[in-house]
Amino acid sequence: MNILWIKDNNIGHEKQVKVLLDELSKIKELNIDERTVKGFFPFFRYIDDVKEQHYDIIIGAGHKTYPFLIDVKKYQKVHTKNIAILAPSFKKNKFDIICAPFHDENKLKSCKNLILFEGSLSKVSLDEPDQDLIMIAVGGKNNHYKFNETNIVFQINYFISIHPNKDVYIFNSRRTPASINKMLKDLALENKDITFCDFQDDSNSFERILHKASLKLITRDSVNMIYESLSCKGNTYLIDMKSKKNDNKVVQIVNNLISNKKIGYIEQGNIVDGMSKMKLNKQNIYNEPYAEVEKVAYELNKLI
Repeated sequence: MNILWIKDNNIGHEKQVKVLLDELSKIKELNIDERTVKGFFPFFRYIDDVKEQHYDIIIGAGHKTYPFLIDVKKYQKVHTKNIAILAPSFKKNKFDIICAPFHDENKLKSCKNLILFEGSLSKVSLDEPDQDLIMIAVGGKNNHYKFNETNIVFQINYFISIHPNKDVYIFNSRRTPASINKMLKDLALENKDITFCDFQDDSNSFERILHKASLKLITRDSVNMIYESLSCKGNTYLIDMKSKKNDNKVVQIVNNLISNKKIGYIEQGNIVDGMSKMKLNKQNIYNEPYAEVEKVAYELNKLI
């Protein structure tokens, strides 16, 4: 089966398409051709030439890719299907299949061949975790939560202190401000058990440590990062962060995970000014790792 994967250089989008194609490749033999959207909006965007009458599937995630999923299909075989991952905001009836999260269902009520999943598509791992390993993942400035750098580092220190004598890997992201990166690097210099892993340095694989860690502490600003952690074994906890708006979609997803005990979290409460009390609330011990990508691949295989 010949696949054209149109990419937008957004890591969060591309990860979800990759894990889905990886899962499909367990069922079907795939030949994947990749193109990246180039140029600048609103002036001119393009992709390199593609073969006509060649592809069985055209797939992509993100608003930059959707116009190309529609346009390229015009020059393909009759049975060629274009598949949008996540929720297109325009010309929804021009896509043969849409795979989107449940929280976007209201936008897609009239769509045919709609496959829904919870959160985001992430690689599933059932490997048993290393009880001596902790992973901490830090995002950055965002539209959902206030990013109080000092308070975040304070909570990281608390989490490490109640789990002593373990190897700790702290990962940052592209959005992490330089100021908190410095604080995290200083933390690693002060403690031989802590390793700071910059996103530009691939000497320590984020995915490998994530799947291996028995304890994971994550900032609340990235749904992708949260569901990546929940798709493997080990206990996941969220850093306490104040939301900017309670009706924010990401905030609602996080609140639902917490209320259903699908995820653990640090809870802060003020005792007196300048002091705070912290408590670690655990997730339900009977939770199984999320396997949304396996469910989507199964449904998608029936449609293609």
